[in-house]
Amino acid sequence: MSSGYIPAKDEPGPDEILEALQEAIFDNPRLTEMPSEEVARQLVLGGHLQEEPSPVLVADMLDALEAEENGFEADELSEEGNPT
Repeated sequence: MSSGYIPAKDEPGPDEILEALQEAIFDNPRLTEMPSEEVARQLVLGGHLQEEPSPVLVADMLDALEAEENGFEADELSEEGNPT
């Protein structure tokens, strides 16, 4: 977590938010284009989380997912260019 944010006792933690984000983005890829405050609300409205998470933590988790996705794309491209 780059923000150093510590969630309140009743807030979901980073792992729970990450899992909820993966499910929510699978259902609605447009979430990646929305502000983190709106994504946090959508996680609750969509039934992925019980409590609304911190937008700061949601932003960090979105960044992590994007970096992970970009890493996979880079791996796929390097495999395509390297016939074995």
